[in-house]
Amino acid sequence: MKRKYIYISFFAIAMIITIISVKSTFYSVPNKMKTTQVDGKYNLGKRIYEKDCASCHDKKMIEYATAPPLGGITKRREKNWLYNYTRNSSKMYSDGDTIALKLRSGNFGLMPSFPNLNDTKLDAVYYYIEKEYQKNKSQKTD
Repeated sequence: MKRKYIYISFFAIAMIITIISVKSTFYSVPNKMKTTQVDGKYNLGKRIYEKDCASCHDKKMIEYATAPPLGGITKRREKNWLYNYTRNSSKMYSDGDTIALKLRSGNFGLMPSFPNLNDTKLDAVYYYIEKEYQKNKSQKTD
């Protein structure tokens, strides 16, 4: 009688293991899908960048275009300065901001102002810029 219970227990455990392994195979998400996650902040930043920035700044954030490359900008400038300059570069220039004056003296025109970009949108733009820069910086040609 004991042997019968042992065989039944063994069979039950084997069935449970089989069911679990088959179920996990059917319902597992391929590794490719697991690593590709939707990043809403990145996507918002990308849309804004493509609409408002890409006509003057390099899309890879590493080369000069009509304006300087933006890669690494959040490491070189304070957030408050970046947001103020993005919203109203003309005012910063006319107020005598040293960085705005230096950019203008480097034969770069004043950046258009984007007063409609709130902190959330600017966070997304600069997040996108840095992500793209990290992705592309090894391609930089000096």
